[in-house]
Amino acid sequence: MFVKNIKQIAKCAVSGDGIKDVDKQVPIGSQQGWNNTLRVFSLKPGGHTPQHSHDWEHVNYVISGSGTLEIDGQKNSISTGSFAFVPPNATHQYSNDANATEEFVMICIIPDKATY
Repeated sequence: MFVKNIKQIAKCAVSGDGIKDVDKQVPIGSQQGWNNTLRVFSLKPGGHTPQHSHDWEHVNYVISGSGTLEIDGQKNSISTGSFAFVPPNATHQYSNDANATEEFVMICIIPDKATY
Protein backbone atom coordinates (compact mmCIF):
# COMPACT_ATOMS: atom_id res chain seq x y z
CA MET A 1 0.00 0.00 0.00
CA PHE A 2 1.18 3.52 -0.78
CA VAL A 3 -0.47 6.67 0.57
CA LYS A 4 1.12 10.14 0.45
CA ASN A 5 0.11 13.77 0.04
CA ILE A 6 1.38 15.60 -3.06
CA LYS A 7 3.21 17.99 -0.69
CA GLN A 8 5.43 15.05 0.31
CA ILE A 9 6.57 14.35 -3.27
CA ALA A 10 9.74 16.05 -4.51
CA LYS A 11 9.19 18.69 -7.20
CA CYS A 12 11.86 18.88 -9.92
CA ALA A 13 12.31 21.48 -12.64
CA VAL A 14 11.97 20.06 -16.14
CA SER A 15 14.57 21.31 -18.61
CA GLY A 16 15.25 20.86 -22.30
CA ASP A 17 14.62 22.39 -25.69
CA GLY A 18 11.20 24.03 -25.93
CA ILE A 19 10.46 23.73 -22.20
CA LYS A 20 9.81 26.81 -20.07
CA ASP A 21 8.88 27.05 -16.36
CA VAL A 22 7.64 23.48 -15.86
CA ASP A 23 8.00 21.41 -12.67
CA LYS A 24 7.30 17.67 -12.34
CA GLN A 25 6.41 15.35 -9.49
CA VAL A 26 6.11 11.57 -9.79
CA PRO A 27 3.85 10.29 -6.99
CA ILE A 28 3.09 6.78 -8.28
CA GLY A 29 4.84 4.41 -10.68
CA SER A 30 6.68 1.12 -10.90
CA GLN A 31 8.38 1.72 -7.53
CA GLN A 32 4.93 1.50 -5.95
CA GLY A 33 4.04 -1.62 -7.97
CA TRP A 34 1.99 0.01 -10.75
CA ASN A 35 2.57 -0.67 -14.47
CA ASN A 36 1.88 2.98 -15.36
CA THR A 37 3.30 6.27 -14.12
CA LEU A 38 1.29 9.11 -12.63
CA ARG A 39 3.05 12.45 -12.94
CA VAL A 40 1.95 15.90 -11.81
CA PHE A 41 3.11 18.85 -13.91
CA SER A 42 2.96 22.47 -12.75
CA LEU A 43 3.33 25.15 -15.42
CA LYS A 44 3.98 28.67 -14.20
CA PRO A 45 2.31 31.57 -16.05
CA GLY A 46 3.90 31.63 -19.51
CA GLY A 47 5.25 28.10 -19.02
CA HIS A 48 4.99 25.36 -21.64
CA THR A 49 6.19 21.92 -22.64
CA PRO A 50 7.81 21.37 -26.04
CA GLN A 51 5.79 20.43 -29.08
CA HIS A 52 6.55 16.74 -29.31
CA SER A 53 5.20 13.31 -30.17
CA HIS A 54 5.97 9.73 -29.15
CA ASP A 55 4.48 6.26 -29.50
CA TRP A 56 2.52 6.18 -26.23
CA GLU A 57 -0.67 7.83 -25.02
CA HIS A 58 -1.31 10.32 -22.19
CA VAL A 59 -4.33 10.59 -19.93
CA ASN A 60 -4.65 14.01 -18.28
CA TYR A 61 -6.71 15.55 -15.50
CA VAL A 62 -6.43 19.25 -14.62
CA ILE A 63 -6.13 19.74 -10.86
CA SER A 64 -6.08 23.53 -10.88
CA GLY A 65 -5.67 26.52 -13.12
CA SER A 66 -6.21 26.57 -16.84
CA GLY A 67 -4.17 26.25 -19.97
CA THR A 68 -4.05 25.04 -23.53
CA LEU A 69 -3.47 21.56 -24.86
CA GLU A 70 -2.57 21.63 -28.53
CA ILE A 71 -2.99 18.28 -30.30
CA ASP A 72 -2.02 17.99 -33.98
CA GLY A 73 -2.48 21.73 -34.48
CA GLN A 74 -5.84 21.98 -32.72
CA LYS A 75 -5.81 24.18 -29.61
CA ASN A 76 -8.03 23.03 -26.76
CA SER A 77 -8.71 25.13 -23.67
CA ILE A 78 -8.57 23.03 -20.52
CA SER A 79 -9.20 24.04 -16.92
CA THR A 80 -9.84 22.66 -13.44
CA GLY A 81 -11.79 19.42 -13.80
CA SER A 82 -10.95 18.84 -17.48
CA PHE A 83 -9.91 15.41 -18.74
CA ALA A 84 -7.94 14.80 -21.94
CA PHE A 85 -6.62 11.84 -23.90
CA VAL A 86 -3.61 12.36 -26.16
CA PRO A 87 -3.29 9.43 -28.58
CA PRO A 88 0.04 7.86 -29.53
CA ASN A 89 2.09 9.72 -32.17
CA ALA A 90 0.02 12.93 -31.89
CA THR A 91 2.08 16.11 -31.83
CA HIS A 92 1.11 17.92 -28.64
CA GLN A 93 2.05 20.75 -26.28
CA TYR A 94 0.75 21.99 -22.93
CA SER A 95 0.95 25.69 -22.06
CA ASN A 96 -0.15 28.21 -19.47
CA ASP A 97 -1.09 31.71 -20.62
CA ALA A 98 1.56 34.36 -19.93
CA ASN A 99 -1.15 36.53 -18.32
CA ALA A 100 -2.39 33.75 -16.01
CA THR A 101 -2.57 34.54 -12.32
CA GLU A 102 -1.93 30.96 -11.14
CA GLU A 103 -0.06 27.82 -12.05
CA PHE A 104 -1.64 25.29 -14.40
CA VAL A 105 -1.39 21.95 -12.55
CA MET A 106 -2.33 18.62 -14.14
CA ILE A 107 -2.01 14.90 -13.70
CA CYS A 108 -0.46 13.06 -16.63
CA ILE A 109 -0.62 9.26 -16.69
CA ILE A 110 1.62 7.37 -19.10
CA PRO A 111 2.46 3.68 -19.56
CA ASP A 112 5.69 2.46 -18.01
CA LYS A 113 7.17 1.84 -21.48
CA ALA A 114 7.36 5.64 -21.89
CA THR A 115 10.73 7.33 -21.51
CA TYR A 116 9.75 11.01 -21.23
